[in-house]
Amino acid sequence: MENHGMKVIHLTGAEKQSGYDRLNFAEDLIRQLPENHEGRNTWLLNYSNREDANKMRADRGIKWDVYQQAAETVK
Repeated sequence: MENHGMKVIHLTGAEKQSGYDRLNFAEDLIRQLPENHEGRNTWLLNYSNREDANKMRADRGIKWDVYQQAAETVK
């Protein structure tokens, strides 16, 4: 399988078994910050694909790159 220069994350046995990976864990930690925290919102805008992050991107006119699983950067 070709990875197009992208890093491939290999899940641990625990992640495979639980279905709860590092991205989900990081996102849950980030969400504990206050809603007006810039670092929290920047991370969610750039990397989260949950409903509230999708709404934040839509409100700001930022598109989601499905292939990269990240917000599109300004070109």
